[in-house]
Amino acid sequence: MRVGFLFAIALFCSELWGEDFRVLSRVHTVYILGMSNGLDQFLANRLTNSGLIWVVLDPAKADAIMTDRLDDTFWNWLNARYPLSALKAPLPGREDDLRYKSMIAETGKIRGTVFLVDPKSRLVLWSSYAQTRTGSSDALDQVAERVTKRLTISLGGKK
Repeated sequence: MRVGFLFAIALFCSELWGEDFRVLSRVHTVYILGMSNGLDQFLANRLTNSGLIWVVLDPAKADAIMTDRLDDTFWNWLNARYPLSALKAPLPGREDDLRYKSMIAETGKIRGTVFLVDPKSRLVLWSSYAQTRTGSSDALDQVAERVTKRLTISLGGKK
């Protein structure tokens, strides 16, 4: 009896994981928002050269949005370009959302993390932490390279 129960749970969990993978695997185009120290330029270069996904210049043509912060400015930008007229859930990033408060409580800014967000579902599909100590071009390019490699691995590509 217990073996059957454990098998059912394992099957259910594999379905949940599989669904997450399928959502991420649907990302073929990305719009990159401006980032701290111009990291967006280095990411666009690395992603384009990798052939992993297409970087688009029109957010309406993007399957996902890449950003380095999930603050009110980001959510307002997202809501202006992808209205939630059919969705009745509260908007993310509200001041009464405890998850949001815990993210911005200390510094007010989030640094070193890159997020891949589905603009239609408002899901964070993927994220990576890759901070640099300096803002030099070489350091930013190394961060972009690490982020691109991690995204490639997450999408099932080569290391």
